[in-house]
Amino acid sequence: MDREGNGISRYRMVIITAALALLIVLILFIMGVFGGGARRLSVTKLRCIATQQVTPFGDKVLYYDGTTLFCLNANGTEQWKYALGPGARFTASEDIVTAWVGGHLHILNRAGHATYNDRLPDTIQFAKAGRQYVAAVIGEGFSPMLLVKDINGLAVDSESVAYADKMIMDMDFFENGDYLWTTALDVYGVSPATIMNIYRVGAMNTGEVDLGEEITYRVLYAGGKLHTINTKELNLYDYRGTLDPFSKQLVYGWKLVDANVSGSGATMLFAPEMQTANEQTITELRVLTGNKQNRRYTLPNSCVGAGLKGSTIFAISADTLYQAEFNAQRFSALKLPLKSPITGYIGKLSNNASLVSSGLDVYLITLP
Repeated sequence: MDREGNGISRYRMVIITAALALLIVLILFIMGVFGGGARRLSVTKLRCIATQQVTPFGDKVLYYDGTTLFCLNANGTEQWKYALGPGARFTASEDIVTAWVGGHLHILNRAGHATYNDRLPDTIQFAKAGRQYVAAVIGEGFSPMLLVKDINGLAVDSESVAYADKMIMDMDFFENGDYLWTTALDVYGVSPATIMNIYRVGAMNTGEVDLGEEITYRVLYAGGKLHTINTKELNLYDYRGTLDPFSKQLVYGWKLVDANVSGSGATMLFAPEMQTANEQTITELRVLTGNKQNRRYTLPNSCVGAGLKGSTIFAISADTLYQAEFNAQRFSALKLPLKSPITGYIGKLSNNASLVSSGLDVYLITLP
C-alpha cells in the first residue's frame, strides 16, 4: 500500500509540474516572448509611397503626389484632398496644415478646407503652424523675414532685424500657441553660433539666447521650460531665455529620436548618433527625463526606428516589434505579419500607430 501511495504521489507531482510548466509557457506566449500573442497587432498597407512626403497629421496621414495633397485615416481611406500644383512642400501641426509653392501660402484646417490661400511678398523658405497662428520664413538665403499670421491669414507680426546675416534653421509655437521660438545660424561671426529668439506673438520679443557653436537641432517645450538639444548637451530655458544652471545633461554621441511632452516635463528617447545617420541600425536606446533620470537599453536585434508610447519604449526591426516598460528587464517581441522586411521608420501618429516603409511601400502598424 505504501509503494502504491508513493507512486500515486509521484504521478500527481509530475502532473502538477507539467501543468505549471505549461502555464508559464502560456504566459510567456501571451507576453509576446515567442514572437506572438493575444494582443492585437494590425498592419495596413497605405496607397502612398515613401517618397511622397508621408507625414503624420494627428491620427491621420498626409502625403503629396507631386500635384495634390491627400489625407488618409488609419484604415487608409481618403478623408480629403487639396490641389497644390507641382513643387509644393508642407508641414503639419495637430490640427493645421500649412503648404507653400514658391511664394504662395496655403493654410488648411483639419477637414482640408483652406482658411487662407494667397501669395506672400517673397519666396517662402518654410512655414510652421501652431494652434492659432502660422509662421513663415520668406526671402532667399540669408537675412530672411519672419512673418506670423493667424489661421485666416491676418498679419500678426513680422521680424527681420534679428535675422540680418543669419539663416533661420527651425521654429515652433509653444505655451498654447501664444509664444514662438526660432533658431538661427549666424555664419559671419568669428565662429558659427546658433541664436534662439523667443517671442510672445503679437506683443514683443521676450528673449534672445546665444546657444553656442554646437548645432541645436531640436527644441521641446514641457514643464514651463524650453529644452534645447544640440550635438553635445541638453539645456533648459524659461520663456525669457534664462538658463536653468542645473539643467545641463550631456548627450554627446546620442541623437533624439522621439519625445513625450506633458505639463510636468519631457521624456526623451535617444539612439546612438552613428546608428541613425544613414541606414538606421539601432541597437541601443537611452531615455532621459527632466528630473535627470537616465536609463539605457540594449535591443534584442538591430532596428530601423524606435519611439515612446506612454511609459513604454517600442522599436521596430525588419520583422518584429519590440516593447518594454521603462523599468522592465527585457523586451517582449511580436512578429509583424508582413512578407517583405521593414526597411524604414517614418513616424508616429497621435494614437501611437507607427508609419514604416518596406522599400517604397508604406504601412501603418497599430501597436497593441
